[in-house]
Amino acid sequence: MASDQRPASADMTLLERLAAQPGTFHLFQALRIIEAACRDAPRLGRSQRPAQDPVRLGQSVELAFPPVTITEFRPPDTAGPGRLRNLFFGLFGPMGPLPLHITELARDRERNHGDPTLAAFADLFHHRMTALLYRAWASAEPVTGPDRDQDDFAPHVAALIGMRGAALAGRDAMPDAAKLHFAGRLGPGPRHEEGLLAMVGALFAVPAAVESFVGTWLRLERGDLWRLGAAQPLGRGTTLGARVWTREARFRLRLGPMPIAVYRRFLPGGDALPRLVAVVRNYLGDALEWELNLVLAPGEAPALRLGGGARLGWTSWLGRAASGRAADDLRLNPLRAGHGAPADDGG
Repeated sequence: MASDQRPASADMTLLERLAAQPGTFHLFQALRIIEAACRDAPRLGRSQRPAQDPVRLGQSVELAFPPVTITEFRPPDTAGPGRLRNLFFGLFGPMGPLPLHITELARDRERNHGDPTLAAFADLFHHRMTALLYRAWASAEPVTGPDRDQDDFAPHVAALIGMRGAALAGRDAMPDAAKLHFAGRLGPGPRHEEGLLAMVGALFAVPAAVESFVGTWLRLERGDLWRLGAAQPLGRGTTLGARVWTREARFRLRLGPMPIAVYRRFLPGGDALPRLVAVVRNYLGDALEWELNLVLAPGEAPALRLGGGARLGWTSWLGRAASGRAADDLRLNPLRAGHGAPADDGG
């Protein structure tokens, strides 16, 4: 039974969890955690001397097939390097290259006579061999690069979407890490509803839907206006007025239902709205207009009170919201100045 003084797993760092429950980690995962925690030390497998490594790697001497990959881990501290013993790789055991009677001898000396000499001698080789095995794996895995902010693979991914180089980093509210994650969608290729919803759902964790072919008015340029005396065939190049109605230039992005705290983040001045605008613009560019429809979950509408800080048209409803019905009447045009103009419904 766990001690009451032990911190909850959600409050523990990965290194603390590794020390508390080493058997739940794979060897390579554990070494990644150690490398990330000990940033001042050379990467495992690249040190010039064992004294430079933050942990001593060894093998537990056992005759049984390994039920776990790690049997013991003690994190490094001011007194010296840590210690990690594994059953995944080494000279001993049923999967090791040495005859089993050597394993039996080393195990007997260590357990029954308190003499770890043979096992400790083998660990001189285990330390370097295990570190080199991990380095061979990590060198071929781009995912290990960000563990120490030395990601050599990210620039290649960034080049696929036209954002390689320091001048193109951090250019809008969409995080660069998110752009790299969705490089397959942001790269050259067709844009579609499924791609936009996948990005919005992953980055904001709210239900999202797209309503296509939303009607809007398009203002005509001066050169496109019909003038008396101009030779324009009827039904082809003639238009009455300075704007035309179309359903091909706008869509509606519907977010929700969501609680009031999340709802406020997508209002003008909230932290989520600029990021949402950046996500849509990175994916679609400026080819289409769009409007944002925010849906407040049933029962989340705040009561309207004097001095309550309600925002007219955004977080204020007269009367009590109908029970079981979401408030879905708010539509914003985030592309206008200030990201806070109401949507033009074409009236």
